[in-house]
Amino acid sequence: MSSKELLACALLFIGCVPLVCHAANRDAPIRYSARVINPKLTGSLYEPKSRTLLIWGTDGTILYSTDLNTWNYADTPIDADLARIASDASGKVLIAVGERGTILRSEDAGRHWQAVPLAASDFDLRTVVHHAPGGAWIAVGSRGTILRSTDGGKAWSPLPNELNLTLQTLFVEPVSDAILMGGEAGLIGRSTDAGASWHVTQVKMQDPVTPVTAIHSLENELIATSALGRFLISTDRGESWRLVGMGDGAYFTDVAVDPRSHATLLASHTGDLYRRGRGNNAWKRIELLIDGQKRFISAIRYDAPSQSLIAVGHHGLAARSTDGGRQWQKLTIGFDTGLESLAQIGDGRFVGFGEGGYIVTTVNSGKSWRRISPELSLNLREVVALPGSDAMVASGELGGILRSADSGQTWESVDVTYPNMNTPPNLRSLVIEPSSNALIAAGAPGTIIRSEDGGRKWHIAHWTPLENEEAFPWILSDPRQKSLAVIEARGSIYSSQDTGRTWQLSKLSTERELWQGAVASNKSTMLAAGQRGVAARSIDGGRRWSLVETGTDEDLFGSYADERSDTMFLLGGKGTLLRSTDAGLKWHRVSSGTERSLRRLLRDSKSGALIAFGEHGSIVRSTDDGASWQLIVSNTDVELRKGLLEPGSGNLVIVGQQGTILRSTDAGKSWQRVFSHTPRHFRSAGFNSRTGDLILVGERIVRLSPTLH
Repeated sequence: MSSKELLACALLFIGCVPLVCHAANRDAPIRYSARVINPKLTGSLYEPKSRTLLIWGTDGTILYSTDLNTWNYADTPIDADLARIASDASGKVLIAVGERGTILRSEDAGRHWQAVPLAASDFDLRTVVHHAPGGAWIAVGSRGTILRSTDGGKAWSPLPNELNLTLQTLFVEPVSDAILMGGEAGLIGRSTDAGASWHVTQVKMQDPVTPVTAIHSLENELIATSALGRFLISTDRGESWRLVGMGDGAYFTDVAVDPRSHATLLASHTGDLYRRGRGNNAWKRIELLIDGQKRFISAIRYDAPSQSLIAVGHHGLAARSTDGGRQWQKLTIGFDTGLESLAQIGDGRFVGFGEGGYIVTTVNSGKSWRRISPELSLNLREVVALPGSDAMVASGELGGILRSADSGQTWESVDVTYPNMNTPPNLRSLVIEPSSNALIAAGAPGTIIRSEDGGRKWHIAHWTPLENEEAFPWILSDPRQKSLAVIEARGSIYSSQDTGRTWQLSKLSTERELWQGAVASNKSTMLAAGQRGVAARSIDGGRRWSLVETGTDEDLFGSYADERSDTMFLLGGKGTLLRSTDAGLKWHRVSSGTERSLRRLLRDSKSGALIAFGEHGSIVRSTDDGASWQLIVSNTDVELRKGLLEPGSGNLVIVGQQGTILRSTDAGKSWQRVFSHTPRHFRSAGFNSRTGDLILVGERIVRLSPTLH
């Protein structure tokens, strides 16, 4: 029910790609721009000709800055995770590579990118380099893939080989101009003809054989890093290599040289550093202890202005050494967020970045740091738009509450003091109480929280400790009776008649779990349903509940109360669709036209058609108030989770797993995919009716902004 992901304080926009959709009842199309808010940032490149720093990561993310203060988001037409960006010698052409055979090309210093088509894309690309003397580009990746371009990265040709392993790194040796390659199984490759042909060997080592992950050029030697405490050294420009083992399990993450102390240091994921002085072949292990703990070291840099080494890593690790790496002192960044790497611009300027769009900068060699964007690394379960404003509020795991005052452009986390901060709740449900506009959120273990000021401050309305095993998956709101009910999985249903300030327990005797529900406010009826066909009904605002017979033992995943026809529905496994015309007293099964599980239902506001949807992209449609249903082609196989009506046009929108957004302009008869800029799962979504912005939450947070053209 919980996650180890960290809670952050705001959000970051990443990426932007347009998609033209035609809206009903409008003369002009809607052009949606999708931006991912919380990607993982993994790599950087400083291009000196344009003085541009690029940072990239997951979900097709590329950011750029020329002053470290103002950051912009590049237009990228893909949602693939990016692995590397390289520049040619002139800085004119940039090439980015990533998963699923992704190659992007830019000629404007990374502001805009175009996808380069390939004949095949059944591989992931791990790295790319430009060979300036030969004018060639080389990209390598999984399945032994080696691609080469001689026309500035516009067209790429595969080099045939018998390698069936992942190639992980490329490096242009600065003296000989040879291209070096490293990969799985201790593979080392060398090319002296600009990547047209390769001499490949495998370094002999004991099982398990470890990969060559990166190659670094030092004063008079090359170091190729690996895992299990192993690395390689070459003193002949990469023609031959000597294996060195530290006798431990370290995975080496970075290499740096302190020229003042003539020391070489290797950083590792264990929090250990390995140091060697000039003229000394022996390596000494040094524990980098901060507050008595060792942490993953992700990057180490030498800073000339301060004549010191700077190391950063996970869980807020930041440290400095002024004696060549023998001793280390803690650097105070001011945040506990981990850094995946550290970009060095020169003259004491650094940029750190990591999970959830986290970016920090320093311009004085690490003495002080400025947070550009905080981390956001948690799964969200629900999002709502506050009426009459541009405020949005989202809730999720680890008791997380996020709030935006500008329709999702910027976000901040809201601290909630839970009675036991060691067991924060998984806030699965979030609603707006209509008579007071109070926000109510609930989740496991046994937590109900309430806000009266639009989500800025929250107080605990109900709390039971973890050992009570209370789980609140769903909140019901009846605007006519001004009542609320929180469904508890095991039948301990709580109700409130004072807009959520106080709650009263009503125990329902059932051995089957309740998961969700619906409200027919015109009938003053609340409905709860769940495991193996269980359903319960209340007609007094949730104070008292009684079980009703549904006639099925299938799990019921969704409920819907249709005010237009005074009909209620239950949806569940194996295409189960139950219909009631007497406020949920009696239920009749109707043929849904699918054997797939159904989860949610909504009505098209223009035609009156009903649309039900669920797992494996299943969509069914009814034009007779649910008496009969027709299967609709969705062209997707993912689980669909939530349906919405697009403001203004009234068009239907459904969101789901793998970044899926479906949109229908013909009352659900056909559906088109809207590009979301991410392949990660969505759980919920909400429209800002004032602006038309669509905010999607789940494993990523995405904002779609419409403009009329």
